[in-house]
Amino acid sequence: MNRKRLRLSQSWKTLSRDDRSDLANLLKVLGITLAVIAALYFVGINGLTYIGGFWNLFTGETGPTAGDETAPPPPTFNPISPYTKSAAVTISGFAEPAAEIILYINGVEKARTITEAGGTFSFSGVTLPTEGKNVITATATDRASNVSQKSAELIVTLDKKPPTLTISQPKNGQAFSGENTQIHVEGKTEAGATVKVNEIQATVMAGGTFKSTLTAKSGENKITVVATDKAGNEKKVELKVTYSP
Repeated sequence: MNRKRLRLSQSWKTLSRDDRSDLANLLKVLGITLAVIAALYFVGINGLTYIGGFWNLFTGETGPTAGDETAPPPPTFNPISPYTKSAAVTISGFAEPAAEIILYINGVEKARTITEAGGTFSFSGVTLPTEGKNVITATATDRASNVSQKSAELIVTLDKKPPTLTISQPKNGQAFSGENTQIHVEGKTEAGATVKVNEIQATVMAGGTFKSTLTAKSGENKITVVATDKAGNEKKVELKVTYSP
């Protein structure tokens, strides 16, 4: 205190206004000091570091987080078509903000990127190396170099071949006559494909057999059958039949 040293034996009532103010300020400083010491004792330096790391995650800052030994959660992929006829695909998803995402296809590293502040990431133009089944996974590495477990598998089948398609009836060039104007179109394609006959959806069985019925007009009738597989590949067969009343 700047004017006189207080005796501990002095009571609060006997102190002057200035002495009381000085003593109050001293008690405040002592209280803050004790609070900081208690925080360091109960929380610890590492605890304060984790609090700082949490704030960085909230704000999207990318500085290192000392004392962080917890691995981030594995990345999560956005849904993607499980079949494609294009070897180049876009893969996106979510992970911890500011983490490095390493993308693997069939166990081989293919690309790396850093997540945005909101945790989103995207790989565009990723080339699928195998025609057939491709297994895609990813890991996340946070700013403290902790590596997550691998993500759930994302399986994409690359299929560039058109589906098989055969027409069992009618035969190309077949002629019809009489009162019955219905033309029954039947055939087979690969399982899981869709079939349209003259732009009308046909009924396709589990094994790939299909049936459709058209109404013939007098004279030449053109029939176009298009089979489309799960990857979007198409196979088209055209034939003509003749009908006379």
